[in-house]
Amino acid sequence: MRTSTLESLNMGSVLDIFKNGKLPVNNDELIDKVFGPKNNRGAMIISGASGIVGAGKVMQFASRLKPYNIPIIALDLPGAPDGISKQYKGLVRAFGRDGANDIMKNIIQLTYDGKSLPETLKSYNPKFLLEAIPEQLELKKVHYQLFKKEFPGIHIWSVTSGFPSKQLGVD
Repeated sequence: MRTSTLESLNMGSVLDIFKNGKLPVNNDELIDKVFGPKNNRGAMIISGASGIVGAGKVMQFASRLKPYNIPIIALDLPGAPDGISKQYKGLVRAFGRDGANDIMKNIIQLTYDGKSLPETLKSYNPKFLLEAIPEQLELKKVHYQLFKKEFPGIHIWSVTSGFPSKQLGVD
C-alpha cells in the first residue's frame, strides 16, 4: 500500500492528526515543503490534463494554488480534446468571471509526444506530477521514467491508477 502524502513528505502520518488534534503543518509550510520557498517555487504538472479527470484536477489545483503563485502545467498529447475549456464554465460559477480569468492565467498548456518532455518544462522547475493518463501500465511506467530522469526528486502521484505503486515504480 502506498504511503500517505504526509508520510512521503516526512511530515508525520494521518494518525498523528488524530492524536494531536491538528494538522502537522500549516498551508504555507506545506507549500514550501512541496514546491519550494516563496522566492523559488516550482510548478505542478498535471499530465493527461485534457481528459475529464485531468481537466477537473487542473481547475481544482489552479484555484487552490493560485494564492501561492504556483504555475499549473497542463500536459497532454497533441490533438487531445480540449477538456480544460469545458471546465471553464464551472470555474466561472464558483469564482465569477474575473476570478476564473485570474485562475486561468496560472495554467500553462503544453503538449508532448509521449517519448520526450518539452524543453520548456525545465524553466518551470517542476516539483509535483499528478498523473491522469490512460490506464495502461507500460504507458504509465514510461511516463514516470521520463519525469524521474528529467526531474530527480519530483513527487509523482497518480489520480487514476489502480496499479500498485510498486508495479508503477513510484515507491
